[in-house]
Amino acid sequence: MVDAQEERFAAAFAAGDISMATSLYRPDVVYVSPTTRLFGWPARIVGVESALEFIQLTITGLSDISYAVDERALIERHTDSGNGGAAYIRVLFDFELQGARLRSTYVVVYRYLDGLIARQELYYDPSAELDRVATR
Repeated sequence: MVDAQEERFAAAFAAGDISMATSLYRPDVVYVSPTTRLFGWPARIVGVESALEFIQLTITGLSDISYAVDERALIERHTDSGNGGAAYIRVLFDFELQGARLRSTYVVVYRYLDGLIARQELYYDPSAELDRVATR
């Protein structure tokens, strides 16, 4: 499930169209990212339309996006709490911006309910300088 999900994200980012990932989310998904403050959005975004609108905003102006899973771990389902399980993904997010090839490395924790993403949490320092990577 997680590998197919990450392949879908990679394709959506490569196309510059995050709406290609809509079916991965619950309608009431909660999206949390430190990036929201950079755009004046609330720290907690609720609802798939708003979450995807925000993600799309963050990639506007980027080109040649490469989204690659660097590490991943699955977190077992807790049957006593009704938790649908979770996944930890470390992402290498490369892109072109103003003639430079840059990389943002971050961690995403997905929490699932009924096989869909119910909560997406990004962890990284948005004020840190991006890594420059060799051009292809």
